[in-house]
Amino acid sequence: MKLRNVLLTALTACLIAAGPVQADGTHGRSLSAVMGQGTGIVNVTTTAGTVGDSMEITVNVHGTAPSTTLYIQRAPEVGRPLGSDGICQRANGLWPWEQPNSAGFPPAPAFVTFPRPLAGDFKTLTTDSDGAGSAHFAFDLPTLADGTVFDVEFRLVDSVTAPTTDLRTGCFTVTVK
Repeated sequence: MKLRNVLLTALTACLIAAGPVQADGTHGRSLSAVMGQGTGIVNVTTTAGTVGDSMEITVNVHGTAPSTTLYIQRAPEVGRPLGSDGICQRANGLWPWEQPNSAGFPPAPAFVTFPRPLAGDFKTLTTDSDGAGSAHFAFDLPTLADGTVFDVEFRLVDSVTAPTTDLRTGCFTVTVK
């Protein structure tokens, strides 16, 4: 009995010493400043039960400009070659997303603001007087088939035309449930 308690205590101490574990996939995607200041995190949870792409999205930021509205955007790579290779060509203006497009695909903006292509107000996050804020929303795109796998990169900007703050995640891959 004593040996069991010693082993259990040792295992608990090892787990505590190891610190928090960051999940792979769509949770805990860090936001870093490309322009301006601030950091944060994005969590994307795909949800089964409805036809198409259904997601719950949570965004948290801190250390950015106080009392600022940030537009929540993404660069999904759906419907073109290299859509799930882990590189995020769309966000970086690379083939097959570059403008003008040499492959005959119509031009596409690097980033689109939620909820586009659906109708509705842009999804935003407004920071408090300390430069922190959070937002949570659902996004459903029934035209995207279950099982579709695609790369995406998120960003938050203070202007959709001439941003002075630009926080971005790295590229990650989502599977539609």
